[in-house]
Amino acid sequence: MLNKKYYKQILPSVFSVASILLFLATIIGCSKEIEMADTLEVSNVNPVVKADGGSISIEVSSNTSWKVGEIEAAWLKVENTGGTGDGQLRLSCDENDAVQARSVEFFIVTVKDGKYHKIKLTQLSSDPFLTLEENEMEVGSRPRNHEIKLNSNIPSEAIAVEIIYEKEESSGWVVGVSVEQEALKFQTTRNTLDEERVATVILSYEDTGDEDIEVWDKIFVTQMAAGNDGPPEQKDFGYVNGLSLGGIDENISVIGNIVSTGTSKNFRNNTYIIQDENSRAIAFESAENLTFNKYDKVHLLLDGAQIASFKDCGAEYRIIKGINAANVLTREADLSFAPHRLYMSDLTEDHLLSVVTLKDVEFAMPHGGYTNFHEFYVTQSYADYATRHYPAPIRDIQGGTMYLITNRDVEYRRKSVPKGAGTLTGLVVKITESAYGNLGQYAIRHLDESDIAINPNRANGFSNVLVEWEFQPTTGFPNGTPNLPPTTGPANATLQKDNGTGFYAGNTLNGIYLIDKYRGDKPGANTIIANSSYNVNSWGAGRYWIMDNVSTLGITSSLSLQFEAVSISSTGTGGGPRDFMVEYSLDGDNWNQIVAYQLSGQIAANQVQNVTAGLKVFTYNLPDELLNKPNIKIRLLNTNNTSVNGGSIAIPGSTSRLGHFSIRYNK
Repeated sequence: MLNKKYYKQILPSVFSVASILLFLATIIGCSKEIEMADTLEVSNVNPVVKADGGSISIEVSSNTSWKVGEIEAAWLKVENTGGTGDGQLRLSCDENDAVQARSVEFFIVTVKDGKYHKIKLTQLSSDPFLTLEENEMEVGSRPRNHEIKLNSNIPSEAIAVEIIYEKEESSGWVVGVSVEQEALKFQTTRNTLDEERVATVILSYEDTGDEDIEVWDKIFVTQMAAGNDGPPEQKDFGYVNGLSLGGIDENISVIGNIVSTGTSKNFRNNTYIIQDENSRAIAFESAENLTFNKYDKVHLLLDGAQIASFKDCGAEYRIIKGINAANVLTREADLSFAPHRLYMSDLTEDHLLSVVTLKDVEFAMPHGGYTNFHEFYVTQSYADYATRHYPAPIRDIQGGTMYLITNRDVEYRRKSVPKGAGTLTGLVVKITESAYGNLGQYAIRHLDESDIAINPNRANGFSNVLVEWEFQPTTGFPNGTPNLPPTTGPANATLQKDNGTGFYAGNTLNGIYLIDKYRGDKPGANTIIANSSYNVNSWGAGRYWIMDNVSTLGITSSLSLQFEAVSISSTGTGGGPRDFMVEYSLDGDNWNQIVAYQLSGQIAANQVQNVTAGLKVFTYNLPDELLNKPNIKIRLLNTNNTSVNGGSIAIPGSTSRLGHFSIRYNK
């Protein structure tokens, strides 16, 4: 036992410490009580009121004062706008004599912290109804998602769901039931039994206020025995294209024609495309090689496959993965199928990845091959971006324009483009990432050489050349020669640089000298056409190329402008000019804008962006104001000092080139 002397000495200290601890505990407890956060709970955030109206109460549980926010509904009145602690919010509703239910949203909020609950109050119509579009359905043994259309004016939160199984020992296989505004949704799990099973899903609304009225409907769901799925439901392409990304757990299929067999080197490898009679397409791929002939009619099962996406040249497309030979339910030749024949102006977003045939088409610049690269760059690793495809502009007789895309892996890409007119069949795509910049709203990819059914002879085209500069190697002229006449058209027509001092055999400030351009159909290993392209190194805002002394007298049909251009890139901040404007004039003083365009730079070593392996061809429709005139002028105006690299051009010293220039008119 503790010594009494020491006990008396420490006892006051013990009581003192205990008192302090008790005091601190009291203070801390009070502090916690003072700092306690607002609490707010309500008994029902989705109350439903009968059509005949009346009073309704919502229980509120809180540790502080609360109030009701503004309610924008003349048919609903608030009897108390707030309270403190636990209580009730009391409301009264007018009668609803309308056919449709009505609802209003409002908030209950604590005064101090602003904690809240959103309330959605719904008043039923005077004549509530509930009808399912189907009352019987048979489903496969595999897991499935189901959606049944629901027609009702009863809010979904007021509809009760009951499931009755024919055999209790096989219950619980209808799961995930939800009632939404216009649909009943549920899933069925896999049936592993050797017999079918049946369930009844009942929807009902009980609180009608009239015992003689029954508001309910039901659907009988029969699930097949294990391994006995029924035939797939055929869906249209619009339905499939509207499905969300992820697994397809519906027993569905499509019927269409195979327009891409997955073997073309001018599109994504192992990508098959099936197309319906409305030119809507679905892309799919397989882990195995599927054998199709072009335009085969195929019945394709989609159940169990996956909807994913892929990117090609910047554009994103949907694709169905996991298709194999077992998914091909039927396949037969279809000699009656042919892609829709359209003009370019007929194309819409619905045509993406479909194969169409463009009518009355010409190559805007009928020179060179399907690709006009500098072939040296094709072999360089740093030039992959710049040489993976080439855009050749095409036109139709109505004035539509777009680009024909040819990949560098295409075997026939260096063959000469046909010079006449005809049809062009191919895959409608978007190109949003290209070394060649903006390639328009849509482009087209031929999948086979036979897709290009254009007459080889210029005489069989729908247009004539008014004037054209398309030089072969040109030498032997004296330095300072003021003009080189066009290769086709009036000899006095001029194509020059502003403030130019003439043509030279070498690089001269403010002079034009002829340098390389590229034509893919040139025989041999390289594609260089030496001394054939205009080259000028004096640029800046307000400088320009200009065509003059060209008459359109007697021409009353559409005019089009074609030119081929590039600026020279640089490893520094310099480089050739990027931004230009096409303009026209009838007097040389008053200029009118037609269209703005941008140039990319020609490859410089180790550059992989903003560069091409050659020149880009542009084509634009010219205004009818230029028809039947004694002299028209066209200029390509450098609008600012921005270079192809995004920096500032060097003045002087920045270089830009012009490889082709022509004006054509419809016959």
